[in-house]
Amino acid sequence: MLHINVVYSTQHWIFPTITIGVLVILGVLLIALEGRARIKAGKGFFAKPGRFFEENYDKVKFWGCLALMFVYFFLLDKIGFTVCSIVALILFNTLFANQEQMKSTKYHVTSIIISVVACVVISLVFGTLFAITLPSGICTIEIPALGFILY
Repeated sequence: MLHINVVYSTQHWIFPTITIGVLVILGVLLIALEGRARIKAGKGFFAKPGRFFEENYDKVKFWGCLALMFVYFFLLDKIGFTVCSIVALILFNTLFANQEQMKSTKYHVTSIIISVVACVVISLVFGTLFAITLPSGICTIEIPALGFILY
C-alpha cells in the first residue's frame, strides 16, 4: 500500500509539500477549464485574457505581502519558527494598518502582544504538546530535561 517514511526532524515539511502538490493540480485544472471555455467561445486556448488585477489595486499591500511571505519562508529555517513568525505578524499588521492605526501607539503595542502570544502558544502547542516539529533555527530554545522546545 502507500507508505511514507517520516524523519522526525523534517516532518514539518509534509503538509507544505502536500499543499503545493494540491495547488499545482488545481492550477493545471484551472488552466485546462479556462482554455476549454475559450475554445468554446471561438478563441484560442491561450488567447489573451482580460486584466489580471483590478485597475486601482493596492500595489504596496499586494507586492509587500508577496515580499514578506518570500522573506518569511526563506528565513524560517535559519531563524526559527517563533521569532520569525512574531516578526512576520508584526510586519503584516503594519502593512495592513490604515493611517489612523499607524499613528496609534496602542495599535502597535496590541499588534506586538498578539503576535508574541499567538506565536509562542502555537510553538508550545505544536512543538511540545503534540511533538510536531516546526522549523528550527538559531533562536530555537530547547530544554530536554523538561521536554520543552520553543522553535
